[in-house]
Amino acid sequence: MELMSFQKLFQMTKVINSQFELSEILQVFVDAIAGEITQADLVGFFLKQPDGTFKGYKGNKLPVDITELLIDPKEDEFVRDILRNQSSDYISDTSVDLRLDQSKRQLLKIKSILGIPVIVDNEVFGLVFVHDFGKPMNITPEQMEVTEAFVNMASVAIRNIRMFEQRQLLMEKQQLLLDATKALSESLSVKDVLNTFFHYMRKASGSKDIGIHLYNEKEHTIEPYQLSSENVTMDEWKVKHREVKLTIENDRLLYEVITEKKSAAIEDVYADPRPNHKAFVSFDIKSIMVFPLVAKGSVYGVVAIPSIGKQRKYEASLLEFCQSISDATATALSNAQHTETLDHSVHERSIELQQANFKLEGLVRELEHLNELKSDFIATLSHELRTPITAVKGSVDILGKGILGDLNDSQKDLLDIAAKSIDRLLDQVNELLDFAKMENGKFELMYTEADFNEIVKESVHIVQSLINKKKLVLVVETEVDKDTVVRVDKQRILQILLNLLSNAIKFTPPLGVITIRTKFEDSLLTVEVHDNGIGIPFEKQKNIFTKFYQANNQINGTGLGLAISKQLIELHGGRIWFESSEGQGSVFKFTLPTGKE
Repeated sequence: MELMSFQKLFQMTKVINSQFELSEILQVFVDAIAGEITQADLVGFFLKQPDGTFKGYKGNKLPVDITELLIDPKEDEFVRDILRNQSSDYISDTSVDLRLDQSKRQLLKIKSILGIPVIVDNEVFGLVFVHDFGKPMNITPEQMEVTEAFVNMASVAIRNIRMFEQRQLLMEKQQLLLDATKALSESLSVKDVLNTFFHYMRKASGSKDIGIHLYNEKEHTIEPYQLSSENVTMDEWKVKHREVKLTIENDRLLYEVITEKKSAAIEDVYADPRPNHKAFVSFDIKSIMVFPLVAKGSVYGVVAIPSIGKQRKYEASLLEFCQSISDATATALSNAQHTETLDHSVHERSIELQQANFKLEGLVRELEHLNELKSDFIATLSHELRTPITAVKGSVDILGKGILGDLNDSQKDLLDIAAKSIDRLLDQVNELLDFAKMENGKFELMYTEADFNEIVKESVHIVQSLINKKKLVLVVETEVDKDTVVRVDKQRILQILLNLLSNAIKFTPPLGVITIRTKFEDSLLTVEVHDNGIGIPFEKQKNIFTKFYQANNQINGTGLGLAISKQLIELHGGRIWFESSEGQGSVFKFTLPTGKE
């Protein structure tokens, strides 16, 4: 009998250890005790509840539904003894030993009963009761010993399955956290971040009521931001918040979460003095978890996960898990909010710039129209001026030559002054005409082949009288041992040289030196006009080639000479620049393609 019992014990232990569901293990467990070990009528397993009571979970074949039975140790001395001693106990006659709850004794017609605790990790996991129905149970010490051994074997199996379930749960949590982190990192908009957060936080917390609140650091207020709930609408949520107006001054719980940057969980909010009870009554909150949203070292909001209408117990692992998802969300949400704020600012700025561009385009069109009117006016005026000026010049020339009679010395001097003034006025009118043609795009160069040294000689001859009058020294350094023929608009190049020489003469004091230097390199001609005059002030140098600009307002002129010279050189495919130091003179340089391969 003893050998047979241990063989059956071994076989049933193998069966139990082959199961992976707690429900299946316990069903095999009670059936084995009833049918193979004790041959008892009734075997029931009662699972310990969070409140310390024991609820019926599995039985072999009871006349009542075991899941409807509840054992309260406060009302059952027999159970209290088992729990206190954490060991088996046996009542051979319930009419003599009255420790058993009498309501249960009468309901199940218990005459004798064996109670065994199921110990898992040094704690009572559940209770096993073995008894017959309506008759004393003839159980032997050997059967009691085998039953206890079997319970111990079952305890190990239960412990293993719990460890397996815990590992599975941990792996599921880790995977959920990885999925949440990845999804949040890929969420670029605030809307996407919030949807992702609510999806994963509902899974992590097991709650359908989750609210995000923003913290106004300046006002110390907690403002409702976004909600995911089946118990209250967003509008109702915000209205109730406005009525309560939470601050860190009137809610100590929020104060601690925000200032200490740590999560908190309260199972009974009304037994804790920290929360704002008025707010919790308004929302019918019984328990709550609160997590800070921390980004860049600062708390900018909190996540609240309440339990509505009933209390809830919180494990430390749950709090830690939900905090991990809140941490990942805080960074993603902060970045998305910052990006959308920048996008909004950029969009507004773009609209402003677009409107400014529209105005600018209108102004540009208006300026272009005014510029055309100006150019047309200058061209028309110049044409109108050239005719009478030419007529006056012809009359002065005739008088000066004495064709109409001899002139005295005073008259000749006056006519000489008039002739020079007319020439200067005609030069200015011609500059205005050139300017108008260039502005209207009607200016054309007349290319011919010419010896550049001859052009230089001609320009020197024209200004020689001015050179002599100011007692200046003009030095010409031209290359005579090279082919100096160029293909240019001779008259325009002469105009450029005269312009540069005239400026050098104007700004060089008496007895000064002006040098013209030319250099031919391959297909490029370089010309330099040096003077040791007054130089150009640094602050005025940037405007030298600007139309109508004059570095020295005391010198007569249109302010177009250098601007026109620059355009003429560029039309030839060359460029012009200068170097100048105030009080030390200037050098103007320009290059021209020779027009030869």
